[in-house]
Amino acid sequence: MITQPSLVHGAEDTKGFMLDEIVVTAQKRSERLTEVPISITALTSDTFEKNGVKELRQIGDLAPNLQFSQNNDFSSRITIRGVGANSRNIGFDSRVGLYLDGVYMGQSPAVNQGLQDLERVEILRGPQGTLFGKNTVAGAIHIISKKPTDEFAASFGASYGNYNAIELNATVNMPVSETTAVKFFVNKTDRDGYIKNLYDGTKTNEKDSYFGRIQIRSVLSDNLEMNISTDYAEHDRIATSGEALTSPFGNALPTDGRKKYEIFENVNIEEYKKLWGISLTLDYDFSNGYALKSITAYRDTKISYVTDVDHSEFDILNAVYTDTYKQTTQEFQLISPDEAAFKYVVGLYLYNQASETNRDIPTGSDILSIFGPAGPTPGASATTYDGTVKTTSFAVFMNGTYELTERLKLGFGFRYSQEKKDVDWSIDGTDSGFFGIATGTVIEDRTDKDFSPTVNLNYALNKDNFVYARFSTGYKSGGYNLDFVNASQFGAGIEFDKETVTSYEVGYKTEMLDNRLRANMALFYSKFNDYQVNQYVDLGGGRTALVISNAAQVSSKGFEADMTYLATARLKLTASIGVLETKFDSFPGGGSGGTDATGNKLPYAPKMTGSFGAEYNYPLPDLDAELVLRADFSHTSSRFVTVNNDSGHTLSSGEEVLFGELESYNTISARIGMVDEAGAWEVYLWGRNLTDSHHLNHSFREFLGTIIGGYAMPRTYGIEGKINF
Repeated sequence: MITQPSLVHGAEDTKGFMLDEIVVTAQKRSERLTEVPISITALTSDTFEKNGVKELRQIGDLAPNLQFSQNNDFSSRITIRGVGANSRNIGFDSRVGLYLDGVYMGQSPAVNQGLQDLERVEILRGPQGTLFGKNTVAGAIHIISKKPTDEFAASFGASYGNYNAIELNATVNMPVSETTAVKFFVNKTDRDGYIKNLYDGTKTNEKDSYFGRIQIRSVLSDNLEMNISTDYAEHDRIATSGEALTSPFGNALPTDGRKKYEIFENVNIEEYKKLWGISLTLDYDFSNGYALKSITAYRDTKISYVTDVDHSEFDILNAVYTDTYKQTTQEFQLISPDEAAFKYVVGLYLYNQASETNRDIPTGSDILSIFGPAGPTPGASATTYDGTVKTTSFAVFMNGTYELTERLKLGFGFRYSQEKKDVDWSIDGTDSGFFGIATGTVIEDRTDKDFSPTVNLNYALNKDNFVYARFSTGYKSGGYNLDFVNASQFGAGIEFDKETVTSYEVGYKTEMLDNRLRANMALFYSKFNDYQVNQYVDLGGGRTALVISNAAQVSSKGFEADMTYLATARLKLTASIGVLETKFDSFPGGGSGGTDATGNKLPYAPKMTGSFGAEYNYPLPDLDAELVLRADFSHTSSRFVTVNNDSGHTLSSGEEVLFGELESYNTISARIGMVDEAGAWEVYLWGRNLTDSHHLNHSFREFLGTIIGGYAMPRTYGIEGKINF
């Protein structure tokens, strides 16, 4: 028979008097969250439902020292402890590993996953190479889906909100035999845009997506279980990269579209994304207590992106991007028995990815009047480039613990990796005019090898209180700057070196007050060598270089804590705080114009993040239902977005526009709902960003010098319901 492992132990007898126990698999075996010597936040499906969180980029408000970009999917970025990057360049990898049921999904277009039909999400901070096959110097986010069970179940959910937001989803779980069950999940989401393009009246930053997953779970024998999962997602929308705060070249205000949530551009951003994948997981239990797991997977990701480079009403330069990623992975894990004093997991990871990029910069009818004969030719392509990067890597990793005493455990592990990148890439900037874009071909390969150890001590003060100290290391492979590089960059070489990190962490985890209070906290310090920096550099005269270079040293240190407190049988409180200090300890020549960036703060690294939530459940016996009231507050402090730590941009008139430093902001979200006691139905009224905060959440200097800023999504609200069969 198929059974679904429960994350709740003793919940039925203690409901309303103690917190449900959370079990995680961060170390490849089921363990109490409190006993895992890692800074980890585990968010369950109940959290997503009660908070109304629908997609991954929204969980930054729920976990300390975690940030997600909020603009487009083409250049999505995850930042943990102030460290992260987007991977819109196929020669540059992300620092945070994103996994779905153990399968790596790290490219930027695949980052913003939906959060429906999930068991939980585990957020692990710091290097995690001994636990996952791919490089994870900043941390890992593991999404665990709900597996099929041996009982028939079905549900249908619908939501409607302002901006004509409509979401429909359905789930069907059914047994097909005594040993096999299958589950289907589909989701369709649409929403109008809320940024008006005054040029043609279009509303941009809309939503139009659908997602589906089919899972098969089969117990092939008493010792062998098989799980097959396949998923497909497609997004086709008018997106946004932000709003022009200046005219091209950054010397004046835009002609029109100067208000928030307005633009004045002759070309809208078209973003099309298609992702699909299939995985086969086999779990075999030996008679001696050992277990063997095999995860075989294929992923295919494609994104196309069309944008207005000048972000104005003039037809100057456009950009057409198409990137594809085809990835095959194989992971084997040998897991020792749970009962032994010496427990370990040994893994072998094989990774193959073929990435392809094709980009074109067609010129418009106004190019001659703007640049004259020194500029690119009208009606032609100012620059094109295309090419491939083939990545092949393997890693052997091990993670284990040994019980030194009844209370003291020694944890240790290592990861040995070897990764090879083969690049075949050509760029043609012969018609780029005074921009001086390179022309040439790169056919090269590079191989990075690394050995990364980790060690920790975990001491049980008693069965519910633990202190730990952790030392860990990791690396991120080098690569190539395959973007619109200028001739001088190309001549100097577009290859960059690998980066390494050494991290120290001490933490305390507790469950107290008869298991009504759970708290986790950690102090950390991480040192990065040869830190890879991907940035826009102002060359003056309306020219910009897209540069990837290695900063000598970077440090990240701080504190994080999260808490859940069941104040009464009906009232639950949650809180989190993250305090962070990041800087370039050594980066001579890293700023614009070759200035020294040493001592500057890392981009997108706020000094403080915090959240507070309250949930109150009130029984309605006459309706056989429960009233659920939920409110959440989150705070993010100011942060810089450039290596230069710019703060404002001065126009030729002397006026200042926002650029470089994002202001601090607060948001409030709330939900009011009724839930049937038997679980047959539920309905909610919901609202996000209820204070209608219009804070700037990203900013950058575009290729033609236009200053771009993106504002938070305005207040949204609506009603949603769900029926379970």
